[in-house]
Amino acid sequence: MIRATRKKWLSILLTLAMLVGLMVPFAGTAGAVGTVYTSLEVPPVEDDTDGASLGSFQIEIDPLFVLNTTHEAWVELPADFEIHKLSVAGSVPFEVYSGKLPVTFPVELSPSDVTANIADVTVSDFNERGFKITIAPGTGYIDGQKFRVKIGFPNVDIPAGVEGDIKATITNIKGQLVSGSVVVATTSGGALNVAVLDSNTFSDAGDTEGVKIRVEETVAGKLKANDKLKIELPDGFEWGTPGSPTVVWGDLGSLNGSVNANGDPSKISITRSSDNDTLEISIVSDVYKSDARSAFEFRAPIVVADTDDAEYGDVIAKVKGDYDVSPSELVVGTYGDYQVQVEAEDPDIVAYAGQNDQEVSNIVIKESLKESLLDGRTITITLPENARWWKIDDQEVEPGDTLTAVADDNSVYLDFAGLQGTDDRTAKFTIRGKSTDAAELKIENISVALKAGVTGDLVAKVAGSQGVSGEITLAKVVNPVEVTAEKTNVQLGKFEQAAGKITITEAAAGAIDTDNGNNALEVRLPDGIKFSSKPDVEVTKGDLEVESVSLAEDDTVLKIKFKDDSNEASTIEISNISYDVDRTFGEGDIKVEVGGPALVQTDGIDYSNKTWSESYDGFFEDNDYVAKVVNATCVTPAPGGAKYSASFVIGSTTYTVNGVQNTMDVAPYVKDGRTYLPVRYVAYALGISPENILWDGRTATFIGEGRVVQVTPGSAVLTINGAPVTMDVTTDLVNGRVMVPFRWVAQAFGAQVNYDEATQTVSIN
Repeated sequence: MIRATRKKWLSILLTLAMLVGLMVPFAGTAGAVGTVYTSLEVPPVEDDTDGASLGSFQIEIDPLFVLNTTHEAWVELPADFEIHKLSVAGSVPFEVYSGKLPVTFPVELSPSDVTANIADVTVSDFNERGFKITIAPGTGYIDGQKFRVKIGFPNVDIPAGVEGDIKATITNIKGQLVSGSVVVATTSGGALNVAVLDSNTFSDAGDTEGVKIRVEETVAGKLKANDKLKIELPDGFEWGTPGSPTVVWGDLGSLNGSVNANGDPSKISITRSSDNDTLEISIVSDVYKSDARSAFEFRAPIVVADTDDAEYGDVIAKVKGDYDVSPSELVVGTYGDYQVQVEAEDPDIVAYAGQNDQEVSNIVIKESLKESLLDGRTITITLPENARWWKIDDQEVEPGDTLTAVADDNSVYLDFAGLQGTDDRTAKFTIRGKSTDAAELKIENISVALKAGVTGDLVAKVAGSQGVSGEITLAKVVNPVEVTAEKTNVQLGKFEQAAGKITITEAAAGAIDTDNGNNALEVRLPDGIKFSSKPDVEVTKGDLEVESVSLAEDDTVLKIKFKDDSNEASTIEISNISYDVDRTFGEGDIKVEVGGPALVQTDGIDYSNKTWSESYDGFFEDNDYVAKVVNATCVTPAPGGAKYSASFVIGSTTYTVNGVQNTMDVAPYVKDGRTYLPVRYVAYALGISPENILWDGRTATFIGEGRVVQVTPGSAVLTINGAPVTMDVTTDLVNGRVMVPFRWVAQAFGAQVNYDEATQTVSIN
């Protein structure tokens, strides 16, 4: 019990010790309760410099003179530095040297609403790079008051090879002047910085206004009379006469230390080389070297001296000379010809064929130089035959409409002057004003109406009196849906014949435009074909919801309505399709059209009627579907009998009839040296319609071409028109399908058969 109590007290003491540690603040690089060292000025300086002006730091003690204490510390700079002058508490800098008597400064309360000498700050014991500082109670000290004092180094010799931050180190002797360090300067490497503040775009006439250049010292006194800064232009360009420089800051150009705030151009030399391609910059005499880091600016015109050598684009000058300069290259202007470029901002944007108000790319008109676009000139943009303008600058347009300022930049404007041509495919734009700088005009919020069934790049032609010409791609046109189908064989003059399933897949969410359930998707049959009954329609993927399914136009059109547009690209399957085939149709593929106002609107909308109607001619005539698919082939030539060629492969559920692939739900196989085929699919292949294939749960019956064939699973007897035929094997039942060796199947239906051992293929004719 006693040992447990001791452990508890040890735990409490450790916790208290941790809390006390957390209460001690960290100030700068070192500190204790109430002591902070803070850098006030950290100027850039150069190594190997005599009489450099370093920065200053502040000592803050809060509270001061607890129990009337005195504080002492040693302050010094790094090795080989030499301190010539100090500044304490904002005093005038005073000289220091070994053996100098102590110097004391009374410090008033700070901050305070009364004047009181709360402390005396004394510096003493000087050597080349350090001194002792003592803070003692003054005549008006107050216990617990905050105290601040500033220490500066206005004149210091810096040795060679110094890099990075220069720190003053404080070593505690007693009291609250705890040990630590603080940054008072940093070495810059001594480079000049050169920058372009203002550059221009110009043509063969050159840049008469001139490029504005700033030269900046990183340390005081860097610019010298015997050293030159050089700025060299590339081939084909020369400098014009530079303007007078102006001092931006510092005292560059001052005489005997008296600062001339405006600078004196005669004291800064800016001349050109003998071939005028290089500016050479220096100060006239070292008498004018700066005492404070300085910068000056000037303008210099650029002349195009040789158009064969001068290259279009950015004019890049090299920065050279006797200094370490940053950067080494400057873009001093842009050289070019008076040209205008027209381009599509997003040529890959997708638009849907057959639909109106389809967004296309923004059109950008760029000047290479200001004033390239001429007031009153025109630019025309002509759409291809499968497109018509719908909106420009988000405004619906039709023949006779004009729009003001559909684009503007740098005081030049582009007005829409109307639709041109007999088919209104050309949009005309007029330029108004004169650009103050190279302009970029952007025509935004453009949409078009597109012809159904025409896909690919939407390429427009550019022309006009402005002199621009060429082509731009405004969009990638795709069908709103992809349509695929399975195929079956049907015969002339027969009813309720099975056709293949049709699958309709949206290109993206909302591609089927339901118009809130008003627009129908339509599947249309060719002349001579009718739907025997209404097929099944199911959404197998996505979130489209079927509202209604109906047959129209004498059962030749299937109409499907949906409740609303999809939020997820959807897939629709149309199955259990059966056709009544008239003998007038003829032999060949049955091509089904997929369209309707949910997919195609531009066949019933034009500029005068922007609401879809079957009675309108529309922008594009005779184009009211997006796709055609074949889901059945008529294999019966009129008026003779049917001709069939079919093949089955062992192990495959795919078979072909007259070259058309079909799918079975069971594959042929080999058993006891016999190749078994599913007799139902053989019957299909030989033209027997589904309604003539019967199954009563025990016997399969096939009726076609004057024959009635019956087989019973497990029995070796099949009957043809009631006459029994005994086979050498029994009939199988596999997955609900009756399987019979192919040679007996051929005999039963009066067909010729052949077996290819190499490909394991059974051919029936």
